[in-house]
Amino acid sequence: MYNMMRINPDSFRSLVAHFRDTGLLKDNMHIDVEEKLAIFMHIIIHKMSNRATNSRFQHSAATTSKIFHEVLDARMIFQKDMIVPPKFDQLPGPITHHKTLRVGPFKGAVGAIDGTFISTSIVEDERTPYRRRGGGECFQNVMVICDFNMMFTYAVAGWEGVAHDARILSETLVNPANKFPMPPLRGKLIFSSSF
Repeated sequence: MYNMMRINPDSFRSLVAHFRDTGLLKDNMHIDVEEKLAIFMHIIIHKMSNRATNSRFQHSAATTSKIFHEVLDARMIFQKDMIVPPKFDQLPGPITHHKTLRVGPFKGAVGAIDGTFISTSIVEDERTPYRRRGGGECFQNVMVICDFNMMFTYAVAGWEGVAHDARILSETLVNPANKFPMPPLRGKLIFSSSF
């Protein structure tokens, strides 16, 4: 299972239970929630084409495409429940007792921010902005903030190609549509060494 979907069986079962319990995904007559998630994850992890996925899971092209978009829509709702902006009025319980975060350079820190770029599949006529120098593989940038319990509290994705982290941060800050969680004056974010 890990090789096929990059997730351990217990985590997969928890994910299936969450999607089923919340009603984000439902069993169909011929395809259950487990198979829907397996198809989706197999496609995005291995960059599988619709045709290869049809062969692997023995479904028609229309069925595979419908399942992919159904799970994608459910995952978009799921991420809004999972990536929750921080509450700046207090630090999480265990962190308030962590000496390193109360003194020195981390005093007043509310989280850490960093960016990375992820390989992506883009349709042929839209690839140019997503290519890194020298052409070839396509990438998109993802910038995330996590708290000191290693929980994501903010993410912005989709920036084309390979851009410097500082540029992505500055563009994110000036665009109100991004709803960047600005810490209060007493709080601060720890930036990666690349900023």
